[in-house]
Amino acid sequence: MNSLVVLPDEIREGDRAVLVGSRARYAVDTHGVREGQSLKVAVMDGMRGEGRVLSVSPAEVLIALSLSEPRRDPIPISLIVGVSRPQTIKKVIQSAVMVGARSIHFVKSERGEKSYLQSHALEREKIEEETIKAMEQVWDSHRPEIVVHRALSYFMREKFPAIVDDARQAVNGGEVLKLVAHPGGSLLTCGDSQRFVNSSAVVAIGPERGWSDDEVHMLSENDFQKIGLGERVLRVELALVFLLGQLAMLRGSGGRGL
Repeated sequence: MNSLVVLPDEIREGDRAVLVGSRARYAVDTHGVREGQSLKVAVMDGMRGEGRVLSVSPAEVLIALSLSEPRRDPIPISLIVGVSRPQTIKKVIQSAVMVGARSIHFVKSERGEKSYLQSHALEREKIEEETIKAMEQVWDSHRPEIVVHRALSYFMREKFPAIVDDARQAVNGGEVLKLVAHPGGSLLTCGDSQRFVNSSAVVAIGPERGWSDDEVHMLSENDFQKIGLGERVLRVELALVFLLGQLAMLRGSGGRGL
């Protein structure tokens, strides 16, 4: 990993981090920390900076902190992802966290396996584990909201309006673009860049077998635009990265041409 994430309750006296038990073993086994080592540190949901390892034992790791870098702002993109197989869920979490997504909402879809909702990958501890791995990879302290919802229809009716409001606030009242990845949808082009520069986006990506026709209709009724990713059918995690890369390019171009 490129950095170590420290949890807020591990901070002592403002400038010391004390990792105990499984967290100490994680620092030793995963990061190979050793006494006297300097490393990048990020406090979850807080500041970033440098850490110097003061002492290491099987039970406790003590780190002196020097935090001067603010938390990176998340990108104004929220994700709706159909619940998929456990390994795919892990990859989606890691990819979304690494690029700085604002929130991730896993939803049970009509074509998704019901058993996937019982996956350990969706348990709170496992979600946090994958989140921390991704944050450490990119030296970030932003932890996106990650929520599991039992049905797309309930989510759209009860939760989606608040997500749109939050997305609009993220861009100071600007436009919220709603996109659903689906075969046959229109391709994004450089000419779309002006739409994305000062806007927020909510992006829906289905499970391995895609969204059903009824689900696409439901999303369309909520002003989602169908977006295609080309002729090839991509895995969920690759489709996510592919689309997020396109959106980053369009937001960064500002209509200046690519």
